[in-house]
Amino acid sequence: MSLEDERIAELLRKHDLKATPQRIAVMRVLLNGGHYTGEQIYNEVKKREPSISLSTVYNALEALENSGLVRSFEFMGVTWYEARLEPHVNVICVDSPERKIVDVDINVSSIMEALSSKGFVVKNLSLVAIAECNKSSSLSS
Repeated sequence: MSLEDERIAELLRKHDLKATPQRIAVMRVLLNGGHYTGEQIYNEVKKREPSISLSTVYNALEALENSGLVRSFEFMGVTWYEARLEPHVNVICVDSPERKIVDVDINVSSIMEALSSKGFVVKNLSLVAIAECNKSSSLSS
């Protein structure tokens, strides 16, 4: 097992998850940064784990999300996964052919405070903005 895989295995164990080869492989993809669909993760994992099934990837993603290691959001019926856990806005650029997704850091504490003041215990805050991005000066993914 590589040093990277050992670190991922330790991370999984810290979150009370069994460090299976499948979960390690899925986390390896997500820790590269960016946003992935389940199918994209499956295609990447399959390169190193040819016997893995799509359902196994989705089961791993569910376990990782439930443990707080992965976040997801939905856009037009597609679920996207990312390993970035800090609150941020996922901006979907509708003016790019591939519908680029850009992470934008903004202070969301007022949203968290407003929800908390109404009695909600926020476990995850997913903000998705649909935007034209060609004029933005903060394009960095």
